[in-house]
Amino acid sequence: MNRLRVKDGCFIHPDTYEPLRSIEVVITDRGVLSRNYYKDDNLVCWSVGCDFPHEDVANKQAPRCLDCDQSVKVGWGTAGAPCKYFTLIKVAFLDSKYLHEIRLGALSLFSKEDNRMSLYKYEEHLKRNREEIGSVLTEIYFVEHGNTYKMLFKPVRPLTEEELENTQQLEEAVQPNPFTEQHMASKKYKSHVIRGVTAMYPRINQPYHWSEAQNKSVPCSPTQDGAAYEMSFIMSKNQAAELYALMKEAYMAGREKSWPEEFPKAKKIFSKKEDGTYLAKTSIKAQYSGKLTTPPKQYDSQEKLLGEDFMLTSGSTVNIAVDFFPHKMGGGNVALWLRMVQVVKYVPYEAPSPFGKEEGFSADDSSATPFGVDNSDSGFKSEDIDDDDDDDVEEVKEPSKRKKKKDVPDDDDDDIEDLISDWSK
Repeated sequence: MNRLRVKDGCFIHPDTYEPLRSIEVVITDRGVLSRNYYKDDNLVCWSVGCDFPHEDVANKQAPRCLDCDQSVKVGWGTAGAPCKYFTLIKVAFLDSKYLHEIRLGALSLFSKEDNRMSLYKYEEHLKRNREEIGSVLTEIYFVEHGNTYKMLFKPVRPLTEEELENTQQLEEAVQPNPFTEQHMASKKYKSHVIRGVTAMYPRINQPYHWSEAQNKSVPCSPTQDGAAYEMSFIMSKNQAAELYALMKEAYMAGREKSWPEEFPKAKKIFSKKEDGTYLAKTSIKAQYSGKLTTPPKQYDSQEKLLGEDFMLTSGSTVNIAVDFFPHKMGGGNVALWLRMVQVVKYVPYEAPSPFGKEEGFSADDSSATPFGVDNSDSGFKSEDIDDDDDDDVEEVKEPSKRKKKKDVPDDDDDDIEDLISDWSK
């Protein structure tokens, strides 16, 4: 992907090389808020996500960005903290076959000095008008700010259906395949594809939150408290053991001194079902610190991107791409952040019946008809009944008392751990 060149407060058009003070584009990716620290014009430390220094940093300034002295403003009237905010957004020209990347600094992200809009103010403006950043044509333009320039944003018009479809196809063309080992190995964070599991209660076509009034999860806006994309999944004992081992490894690698030293037992991570399978859950919040997250993408078995409104069903077989996020809450754990889902086998949706099963007519019974049985020619006569003959009546026996089952010791605690131990022998 090419970086869109910028010079002296102008964009350089990628095809004509014409200097432009403004451009009209579709923002296909709002980027991830990040930080970088330069010393003597050399990049020393950086972070993607503003949580921890990137693992490729040789000279980390602190274990966490929150604790780093370089992220604190050093004095009144200075140019801010030595470690600066930035992000990389992706844009598409309507008449282009390529995506381009634009680097935005803090002035273009947070500036609130006038009625003109920085990126995050622009996103809020679109939300208030029930629009999304990827569904409108946006003008990005330069304005002078002291001895430098900053980029500001304003909407031009909503995209037509054809323009929106073309932009989505362009985005899909550069989207890497998340279900190959090569792609997973190239990632700079701990991630994993859980393959061949059964989806249960998927709610990923849009954000959902728990409604106390309705006593269930209901659709909501991404800014609603508790809004998230989530799904449970059922896996075999071997799959659970593999996932547990990877989660434990991720926890120990990311553990800080104040965290519990031991990773919790498997029974605190997964729920064991009566049939010997295990139930786990993956989710991702719809927003973090007021910034919207990217909804989980859904693919079919041929790696074609499905629509955002695709309704995955319980019972479908799926591959799930997750990120491991270790944390100390609840005695230490690893959250499975939901990123992408590949539908291997789709189970069509069936609306639940409100009646329940009863004894009676069945569509599977070939002898059943909707009209009843005609006995007019059966030869049956009422006088054939012998009312006095009760010799053939069976005596009803008193039911025997059910014996209590002996208590079976619960061995769930070490079930998965024992399996992992067997693997290592």
